[in-house]
Amino acid sequence: MSLLIGFSITTTLYAKTDKSITGTWLVNEEATETLQNKVRKSSSMGRGLGTAATVVLGVPSPGNSGPSGPNSTLKFPVVLECEEISFEVEEESVKASCASGVTREFLLGKIHGRITRFRRNILTESYSSTSRSVKHDIRVDKDGNLIAKVKIRPKQGISQTYVRVYSRPPETESETEEAESEVEEETTEDQEES
Repeated sequence: MSLLIGFSITTTLYAKTDKSITGTWLVNEEATETLQNKVRKSSSMGRGLGTAATVVLGVPSPGNSGPSGPNSTLKFPVVLECEEISFEVEEESVKASCASGVTREFLLGKIHGRITRFRRNILTESYSSTSRSVKHDIRVDKDGNLIAKVKIRPKQGISQTYVRVYSRPPETESETEEAESEVEEETTEDQEES
């Protein structure tokens, strides 16, 4: 009987961990800082130059030189600017929306030189322009966090990788109570069947 109770609790909690990128995500500053530091270390070890990135209010921004500098007309990736982001999957696209109202649509397939692929927990896009090449890699990791990496390689400039980590918003009290009541109901049903 205790085996069944443990099994029902485990499956209910596991079902609550959604590995899909769809839904709403909030920036996780601590995890972002940790992962961004790892990216900088590996970049500086490989080239000896490091990345030309600074972090302002938790948002990585390009360095002061080259075509990707802050005074440049090149746009900074939307997925790195959001404090709160949500993803919605449509038939032929994935739409990223910031709470601030900014949106970005990833058209699936090979369209206008952009190659975009999507699976349930991974969204990738790559393209090149006359000024730079860009690779987006957005995926849910094994811990259930959304990792958004954008690698920008300016023509005749230093390649820069930016990372932002997002987590699911905390459950509200009513959602927690609902999950607990589901576990109690399943436990009661399992006991009655035994």
